[in-house]
Amino acid sequence: MIFAESPRRQKVSRLVSWGHWFAFFNIIIALVIASIYVFSAPFPDNLLGQIYLIANWFGHISFITFIGFVIFILPMCYMLENIRFVKTFASFIAAVGLALLAFDALLFNRTGLHLSLRSSELIVDETASQIALFSWQEWAFLSLLFIVWFGFQLLMANALWKRIERFSRKRVGQSVIGLFLFSFIGSHALHVWADARLYQPIMLQDNMFPLSYPSTAKTTLSRYGLLNITDYEQQKSVQFTYNIEQLAYPKEPLYCPIDRTSSWVILYVTDAIVPSTALPTEWSSTRYFRPSNTLDVLVKTALFSLPNLYHHYLKESTPVIVDVLSGIKLPIHLYSPSNTGIGDNKIITLDFSELTRTLEQPQPGITFAFINASQLDTLTQNLAIMSESSTSQNWLIMTPNLSNKGVNGMVWSNKTLSQQVMIDEDIVPSIFAQLGCDVNPTIYSTGQNIFGQARDWQVTTENDSVILLNGNYVAKIKSNGLTEIQSKASGNQLNQQLNTDMFNRAIKHISQFSQIK
Repeated sequence: MIFAESPRRQKVSRLVSWGHWFAFFNIIIALVIASIYVFSAPFPDNLLGQIYLIANWFGHISFITFIGFVIFILPMCYMLENIRFVKTFASFIAAVGLALLAFDALLFNRTGLHLSLRSSELIVDETASQIALFSWQEWAFLSLLFIVWFGFQLLMANALWKRIERFSRKRVGQSVIGLFLFSFIGSHALHVWADARLYQPIMLQDNMFPLSYPSTAKTTLSRYGLLNITDYEQQKSVQFTYNIEQLAYPKEPLYCPIDRTSSWVILYVTDAIVPSTALPTEWSSTRYFRPSNTLDVLVKTALFSLPNLYHHYLKESTPVIVDVLSGIKLPIHLYSPSNTGIGDNKIITLDFSELTRTLEQPQPGITFAFINASQLDTLTQNLAIMSESSTSQNWLIMTPNLSNKGVNGMVWSNKTLSQQVMIDEDIVPSIFAQLGCDVNPTIYSTGQNIFGQARDWQVTTENDSVILLNGNYVAKIKSNGLTEIQSKASGNQLNQQLNTDMFNRAIKHISQFSQIK
């Protein structure tokens, strides 16, 4: 006797078949969106790295999209008989999921971060200022965009439902599933091999895709006591490199109004000041961090507003601030014992006596002076230079203690400073903002405006180490991957883990002017 399938079983079978095809087409859409991740990083220059990138992109994005279908949509196909509700619910879930994927891709392209609970606070800080600028028209446009996207999902769901019998006759399911599994398993196997061999073209692709936690030889072998961690770290440390293929400085031309009547004096004190040195007590002050770099590096960092990892590639360049101010005939004076050769034909170099006369007779323009503690003491003995001329001159004085522990200095100004830690890269963006040049500092600098609203983290470099200032600590990440974390306040070592999401964000920020070989 032949028993026909019950109507409910037929409906469930059709819904499940429809759900798989609905997931298949959304996987294709997800792969297109996820191509943003691929174009956000340098493309591997060898065949094996390219094979891994394509396999990881295809396998991982397909896997997380299909898992979303299994968790959220497939149970509805079995539990509910209301076909219209199931299609609407599946369309809404797909629209939300793909919208989140698109947001994550754009976030990764801008910051190097993925959506996660660990990075949620940082993401909120990054996007709060942008969201605050949204008008109601922009919010309305985004809402309309999502409605259109949701409508597209509904149209696709209904079109598939009407043609499900035709699609069900196509025997492509096993081939597609096999391709997904082969790509997913193969990419993880390649990553295990690459991690064991320290094969950089593959290892550099870690953390490229969301929800990606690739298997590694270090974790797998060490779990079973088969990996010598010491030898592994020693071999890994010698592969640290930072070779810049192309430098974009500035990233685009600067066009902005400049106040030609302002007079600014920026004093960099190169050694610890003596206790008797008196600075005006009514001035604003905040903390200041300077890496233990040479004077030549200090001058270049201050003028170019870029950390020392870029200096080798700036030999033929002129600082943006020099080009802009010389273009409008606003004089730039420089006193420095270090002969940097920066903008020689556009900067007026001074000796110390000429510097003193320039400070005593304020004129429109900017004066950079890199002086020692005794010279600062000489200048401050005649406080009239700073007090009486403060109405016509703007001052910024950096005084380090060179302890190389925590935040090692103070910055003083007769303008109100924001309560944050300042680094040398902040000087040019701050001066530009005070001169009326309201241009995004990321066009020409890794620093920020210390006179306005600013982020609560900073990043710079010291020789072959990256310095991250965040929260209550200063982290030094050395070229071999080892990390030292000190308290900002005391300089004492802290027993805490590095915030890797924050570190990824900082590296993305500091690398924005370069393409890495």
